[in-house]
Amino acid sequence: MRKGAIDVEIQELEKFADQKLPASYVKLLKTYNGEKRTLGFLGGFGYLSIEGVKREWLFFKNAPDTKPEAINQVRKITNVLYSTKRIPFAHDGSGNFLCLDFIPNTDGILGQVIYLPCGDPEPISVVSDSFDDFLNLMIRKIQSEKLKLVDEREDWDAEDWAKADIYFERTWNNDWSDIAEEYNSKDSFGC
Repeated sequence: MRKGAIDVEIQELEKFADQKLPASYVKLLKTYNGEKRTLGFLGGFGYLSIEGVKREWLFFKNAPDTKPEAINQVRKITNVLYSTKRIPFAHDGSGNFLCLDFIPNTDGILGQVIYLPCGDPEPISVVSDSFDDFLNLMIRKIQSEKLKLVDEREDWDAEDWAKADIYFERTWNNDWSDIAEEYNSKDSFGC
């Protein structure tokens, strides 16, 4: 993990994206400003540094006006793929992102976390109502071993550990569609 960001870097990010970031996200950035090498602890996604967030946000800003393939929760998500009102904080390296969504549709929540599949033909999905809820989801997935740490060092001699991979592997089936279904089930029961 990278060394934590300082207050001025976080303020610059908020000014750059013209958004007030959630306190829990700010706290995570202050603890770790992204990953040095992708471990995928955010559901198999790499945690972006502030510079990574800015780079991906600029991509969103300069991307053509595109409609998504589909939307899982139509009344919660605005029908646009790229927007500067979505702050990408994690990526899978294949063009898919986890974002803070600051343009929710009528039934959405400002700052909800969405799965934004720009590289795969899947629906955009709300996966949590807030960044706090998202972190709690990741903790539950790790505790239930639906997201587990794979440490290949056990197959290597200690002097070769630098060659071994350490990463989180998710065991749910359909990328983030399963997580969206969990979210929808919770939402339909009012939990």
